[in-house]
Amino acid sequence: MPQRYWMAVLVVVSWALVAVPAFLQLSGEAQRTGRWLVLATAVPLLVLLVRQQRVSRHLDGRNRSLAENVSQMELAEELAGVGRWCILVQTRQHKWSEEMCAITGLKEGTAPDDAAIATLFPNGLSQLESTTFAHREDRDSFVVEFEIENPESGVRMLRARARNGFAPDGTREHIFMVVRDVTEDYSMVTALAEEREEALAEAERQRRLASTDPLTGLANRRHAMAELDRMIVNARSSGTPLSLLVFDLDHFKAVNDTHGHAAGDGVLKEVGRIVRRHTRAGQLAARIGGEEFVCILPGLAAGELETLAERLRLAIEAGTALAPVPPVTASIGSATLEDGETSLTFFARADAALFAAKRAGRNRISLAA
Repeated sequence: MPQRYWMAVLVVVSWALVAVPAFLQLSGEAQRTGRWLVLATAVPLLVLLVRQQRVSRHLDGRNRSLAENVSQMELAEELAGVGRWCILVQTRQHKWSEEMCAITGLKEGTAPDDAAIATLFPNGLSQLESTTFAHREDRDSFVVEFEIENPESGVRMLRARARNGFAPDGTREHIFMVVRDVTEDYSMVTALAEEREEALAEAERQRRLASTDPLTGLANRRHAMAELDRMIVNARSSGTPLSLLVFDLDHFKAVNDTHGHAAGDGVLKEVGRIVRRHTRAGQLAARIGGEEFVCILPGLAAGELETLAERLRLAIEAGTALAPVPPVTASIGSATLEDGETSLTFFARADAALFAAKRAGRNRISLAA
């Protein structure tokens, strides 16, 4: 039985050992008066004792319930992997639940004294304190994230749901936090972000491969024809000019036959570099066949097309002559989009101009009729 019960029994017995003999020894008038005095004393005392027993049983029940609730709360913390942490603002004293030791990697039962705090925060509490200070007026809960140095596993990221406690005069008294380790969550988010970036990069690589000539790095035929259709639509809607250069390398078969296909590939790569240097933003250069190339040129003013074509022809002639590849020249046909023209007829006019340049002796430009 509880200690309070035995104390009550001891009081009753002690009272009885004194009161009963006194009650029996009294006689006559004194006896009657004494008995009434004894009864007057005994009854309130017995009532007090009964009430004390009731209060004692009630307190015992409350204590058992409180102990059970605390035990269940500690079990819930352990299962959820969270810990309670309270910081007294004025004294900077720390209090925490046992689960905090498991979360932070401290020895079981470690109190949050200066040594323990220094172990977890070798660089001080500035990261934690700056966040809690920023929320010093908050009446609602807020989130705090900070790093600790776990003695077992190194740097860990903790996240806390925190709430301020205020005195009646509005002074902040304490900060109560429910804390959990979110290092693995961060690692997972980082891994997912990296996977997403890799997937996007791979998709971009595949897109480039699908639209790029692997030898020269220029656009391939399929991409060039799709862009030509798109640029024709844009030119018509905006009312701006659109020009097209179609060119190929003169006597390229002889290069392959004389120097080999490896040398021929070297020539194509060098021409690709030259064409890229002469292509501005918004323009498109592509290799559409073995030694055949196109440049789609939106927005060129009258007279600019012939100048650009001549500059490109000279660059190919001089650039391949100076590079460690067999020198080549290029014949270039050019055309400007006309009203009602489709991409097929537009390309066909530029291609016809290319053949005209070849018939005229090669290494020259020809403007479409």
